[in-house]
Formats: sequence, structure tokens, C-alpha cells
Amino acid sequence: MVRFMRKWLVPLLAVLMLIGVAIAFVPFSRQMETRAKTELTLVMDRAFARIAAGDHLVDPMVEAEKESLLSKAVAVSRFLTHDDSLLASDALTALCEQLSIDQIDVADADGTLIASSSAANVGTALGTQEAFTWTMAAAEDATAALTQQDATDPSVLYACVGRSDIEGFILLTRDDAHVESILMLSNADTITSDLPYGGDVLFTAEKGDDGFFYESNNLCLRRTQDGVTLIAARPTCEVFAVRNAALLAFAAALACIMICGVAAYLINLEVVSTSDDDDREEMRETREPREEQTLLEDELILEALPEERENPRRRSQKKRKRFVEEAEETAEAEVEQQHEQALEHAPRQVVRGKKKAHAAKDEPQLLNDEDAFEKIVD
Repeated sequence: MVRFMRKWLVPLLAVLMLIGVAIAFVPFSRQMETRAKTELTLVMDRAFARIAAGDHLVDPMVEAEKESLLSKAVAVSRFLTHDDSLLASDALTALCEQLSIDQIDVADADGTLIASSSAANVGTALGTQEAFTWTMAAAEDATAALTQQDATDPSVLYACVGRSDIEGFILLTRDDAHVESILMLSNADTITSDLPYGGDVLFTAEKGDDGFFYESNNLCLRRTQDGVTLIAARPTCEVFAVRNAALLAFAAALACIMICGVAAYLINLEVVSTSDDDDREEMRETREPREEQTLLEDELILEALPEERENPRRRSQKKRKRFVEEAEETAEAEVEQQHEQALEHAPRQVVRGKKKAHAAKDEPQLLNDEDAFEKIVD
């Protein structure tokens, strides 16, 4: 058992630690991932709410600028009705400067430009271009009044009105600075720039499948709403930061417990081993003489009585009996030796003027004295 514990204690504790970490890893990871997804969803909701609020601010400004440009287009149409000399490029350029307009184009019923503030555009079939097909509705209707916002640059506005004197239309173009500024302020990136917190990132992207996905060690959420696609991302290390810290603390605590347990076990094992070694040494010292004497006796008995080898029980009985007899003989020999020594050293008594008859009477007394001396010696 001691060898087993000494060899497998540390591996067993390590395996138990790993099992505990594995059991806690999966549910804790799911909890952290669910929490991160919820927070990214809230960030996305706030971002689209801000974008919607910004659109509500942009729309009135854009509509106001469109109405202003449309009124200028009506005024230009009236000028051209009363004075055809304004169709010259120089006159149209001067008119643009007076009305704060970037460009004035005049087209016939087929949509071909017959006059323009930019002389290079004269003769262009404007009505056949995909971006300006909507202007052909004003070529046939003198009362038509149309406005449009450029698809590629929302700050560029168009106003188109029909001519009352001839068939055709007048197109005004303006890159409105006010619209551009309000669009910049209402841009998705600008609105949401201060929205993310911590290590989160929010940016516009191309359309794709909405939902959560992992990419480049980030947990990402893509969503498209009102023509705007946003991606909110959070680094994986931030997603599982609490889990990693908790598991690290748990592992450190288990490691400390394991080290303390092993140290305590080794300390106790050393004390027990030392005491066991001392006891074994003492027992060995006491057993060695007895074992040697017993072996000698067994050899003598076996040499004297070879027939007893076949009966171990009888041999042991005779061995015990012989040992008792030898002990008794040794004790009697010691007593006789002590008695003889006492007689040799005892004082001798000289009896004068007495008869031998009295000596016979005194013998019992001497015997009694000797018995008493033997008792004392015993």
C-alpha cells in the first residue's frame, strides 16, 4: 500500500484535477458564450436604433434641399421661355453662379442635350443613360417636377422640370454641402463609433448571412437592416476571460492542496519509517543470539536423534523437555557450587574436653545451620 501511494498519489491527484477542470469547462464555456452573444445583440440593437434616429434627421434636410433645387429649376425654365439667348454655355454658367448650382442641362424630347453649362456635354443622349431614364417623364409633360438623389453619392441632388415653350426638359445638378455634412454625421460608422466598449468592434460590411460566427479568433454577429449591414465582433479571449481566470484559480488551488497533501504524507511516512527501523533493529539484536542457540540445539538433537526428523511435533516436544531438564540441572549445579563455596569459607569450631557422644548430638544442629545457610543463599 505504501509503495502504491508513493508511486501513484501524485498522478491520481493530477488526474482528479484534470477531470474536475474538464467537467467545469464545458458548461462554463457555454455560459460565457451565451453572455457574450447577448451583449453583442444589445450592441447591434443600439447601433441600428441610432442609425434609424440619424435617418430621421437626414430625411428632412434632404427634402428641404430638393425643394430648394426644384424651385430654382422652375425659375430657369421661365428664364429660358422668355429669352432663348440664355441657352449659350456662358449664359448658363453665369446663371449657375447666381443660383449656386453646379450644372444646368437642357434636353429635347428625345433626351439629347441641346445646351449645357458644360459645353463638353452638349449632344449627349442623357435620356438613354440608366442613371437618368427617370428624366424622360418630364420630356413629355411640361408640368412635371421631379427630384432625385444620386445612387452612388447621396449628397448630389437632381431637379428636373418640363419646358412649356417646346418639348424637352431642364435638369439641374447640385452637390449640396449641407446634405453632405448631415450625411457624414448620420453615417453608420460615425454614429456607432463610440458605441462599442471594452474590446468590442462594430463596423459596416457587405451583405451576408445574418447570425453568429467565429472568425480570426473573434466571436462575430452580422445583421442587415434598412440596407445597412453591420458586424459586431469581440475577441475570443475577452469572451472567455472570466472562465479562464476561474479555471486558473481553481487549478492553482488544487495544485497547492496537492503539494501540501504530498508533503504531509511524506513527513508522516518518514517518521513512521524511522520508528519501524528502530524497532526492527532492536528485535534483530535480541533474536540473533536466540536463533543461533536454537539452531545449535536443533543440530545437536538432529545429529543425536535422526529419527526425529520425520516427526516435527515429537521433535519439538523433546526439545522443550530437554531444555527444561538442562535448565533444572544448571540451577542445581549452581546451588551446589554456591553451597560448597559457603562451606569452604565458613569458620571452623574446635571442641575441647568433650566426648564424641556429644558430637553426635550436635550433628542435627549443624545440619540445621547448614539448611538455614542454604536458605539464605537461595
